Amino acid sequence: MAEDYCPAAAASHNCHTNCPMKKALFLSLFLAWVNGAEAQKPHLEALSRYYNPALKPFYHGVASGDPTPHSVMIWTKITLDTEQPTSVRWELASDSLFSNVQKNGEAPTNPSRNGTVLVDVDGLAPNTYYFYRFSHGAATSTTGRTKTAPTGQPKQVKMAVVSCSNFEAGYFNAYALLARRDDIDVVLHLGDYIYEYKTGGFGNKKLTRKNIPETEIVALDDYRARYSLYRLDPDLQLVHARHPFITIWDDHEIANDAYTEGAQNHQPDEEGDWETRKNAARQAYFEWLPVRRGSGENLYRHFSFGGLADLWMLDGRLEGRTKQAKSANDPDFAADSRRMLGEQQLQWLTQGMKQSTATWRVIGNQVFLSSVDASKVFKQNPKFMDMWDGYPAARNRLFDFFETNNMKNIVVVTGDSHTSWAFDLVKNPHTPATYDPQTGKGVVGVEFCVPSVTSANYDEYVARWKAKIASRRFSKGGINPHVRYRDLVHHGYVLLTLTPAAATAEWHHVKRILKPTRKEKRAATRTYSPQNKGM
Repeated sequence: MAEDYCPAAAASHNCHTNCPMKKALFLSLFLAWVNGAEAQKPHLEALSRYYNPALKPFYHGVASGDPTPHSVMIWTKITLDTEQPTSVRWELASDSLFSNVQKNGEAPTNPSRNGTVLVDVDGLAPNTYYFYRFSHGAATSTTGRTKTAPTGQPKQVKMAVVSCSNFEAGYFNAYALLARRDDIDVVLHLGDYIYEYKTGGFGNKKLTRKNIPETEIVALDDYRARYSLYRLDPDLQLVHARHPFITIWDDHEIANDAYTEGAQNHQPDEEGDWETRKNAARQAYFEWLPVRRGSGENLYRHFSFGGLADLWMLDGRLEGRTKQAKSANDPDFAADSRRMLGEQQLQWLTQGMKQSTATWRVIGNQVFLSSVDASKVFKQNPKFMDMWDGYPAARNRLFDFFETNNMKNIVVVTGDSHTSWAFDLVKNPHTPATYDPQTGKGVVGVEFCVPSVTSANYDEYVARWKAKIASRRFSKGGINPHVRYRDLVHHGYVLLTLTPAAATAEWHHVKRILKPTRKEKRAATRTYSPQNKGM
């Protein structure tokens, strides 16, 4: 309801300052603002232990995101000694000394948006680095660097791809390593930016890194506090200040195995109304990440990198996903009514891909699009019900679209699994009549799956030797011939390099996550070229 709307005016008279309905509305808004500020105080004391006094009042650093050729979002949060509406000044310059300021202005914020500031800066030059900062009174934030997207026919675009960063599972060394790189155009975060669990619920209990709040996050201020904790991590601050991000959520930004009408980790009798929780999670996400919102509450969106690449970032959780089947024996398992994206998002994706003239069509995706036969590893669960395999009608419909339109230039980047994979992207990999890994018959593209930043992979559940045996079993007897690379035991990130001739993925694995480190290794490289019939 808008602040100047008075129901009585519509019925009988013009609204004015003495209108009792308007006074009641202002009072309710004021009380909501006060109550919102009061509700956060129990978490603020715990969070303040992580504040770096030198950064006051911009303890959470800066960030940028959603670059287009002529605009970029810039973000910060201001934390004052008292909760009150305020504004901050911002500047964007072509140099780090701000001797050539290109854009500047003021941006308001208040407790209703948790003191976060988000500015959509436009009128910029394409494929250009910029520097930005915020100020309030005599205080100035750290300086961030960002970059706009290219136009024309760029020779190369390099994307860093990450997912699954669990604060309690380890140190964000992958973020620190990415912050040191100077060859990245943008960072794609494919979800599980935060985790919703209580302290000790999912992580390494030996570490001193503990969640705030200690309970599972359910309410708006719980989600805000958890984002605050993550954004106080110095490695996450560094990578945000160094590179623009394009993000999507997966399930843990809300609750484990989330879908439109619920989640595995949500019990209404214990955690309240699902819609209330979901809306709280969405609000906190849009407050804390540099995301450009269009009409409505949709997160899925499209980006262009000149004639080289189009990128579609999908929402495979809240937009249209129906509940997961219990198993492939579920009577409704293959029903057409079971959806992953929802009809509106699917039409948006397929129409956009069909109209695209870019060399590469890139999809940012949460869970495996490729089919995987896990019968040699998980005999009771040979198919993963939370992945596209669990939605066969929706998966077939998408692959039918790829094949009907003779697409061979698709690159899917996927998170969620905490492990590293490369797949030939093919509809029926287990059917020799329609897929030949030697000739590339049936291949419409490639899927590159990124390891986690910290979230547990196989060797954090079982001994490493057992994890390596499990890895071999995924290809035992040739059951998954479309798998071109696989690693189940390392953490890190992927560098995706796109050129007019090829799409190349490099898996970079960090030495460890239980202690800070700046050591990494390039574990594998896979290159896809439609002209060369695959990887």
